[in-house]
Amino acid sequence: MGAASRIAAAPRGGADARGGAGGLRGPACPRPALALPASAATQERADAGADAAPATEEAPSLEALATRGPSEMPRMREVVRSADATTPTTVASGSSDACFRAAIGASAPVRAWFEDEARVARGGELSAAAGLVPPRGPVCVRRGETLRLVVDARPETTARAIVWQSP
Repeated sequence: MGAASRIAAAPRGGADARGGAGGLRGPACPRPALALPASAATQERADAGADAAPATEEAPSLEALATRGPSEMPRMREVVRSADATTPTTVASGSSDACFRAAIGASAPVRAWFEDEARVARGGELSAAAGLVPPRGPVCVRRGETLRLVVDARPETTARAIVWQSP
């Protein structure tokens, strides 16, 4: 049986041999879109208009941030807890070289970094609501140097931080 005779043998306009509509290669039946219910918070923001500020979540507690220490910063010790990390937090290396890393938790995305006395950023910068500063590992300083943990956030944002030091 040639190709032309197979095409001619196919039923037209009705059901094909498999029971579908539209012939052997008919158009697929569109599936109805499922309407998902909007959450109350999404609905409130939609009703508030374009000028409404995005809803903020609650910032993690200092205790929740402290639980990250043993797994994220092994061999480091906690040196500073800051309930209001939007105020710069100063850490000093003391009488020996030291390395620092911080865990940040905020109610909205923030920018956070360590800077030295000359206000030069040291290590990487975090741009998120939660994470580690510097993101790729600790920032180290020489004996006697001082660093500041700076968290840049909107005024209504709550941010908390814990700084760890090694050695």
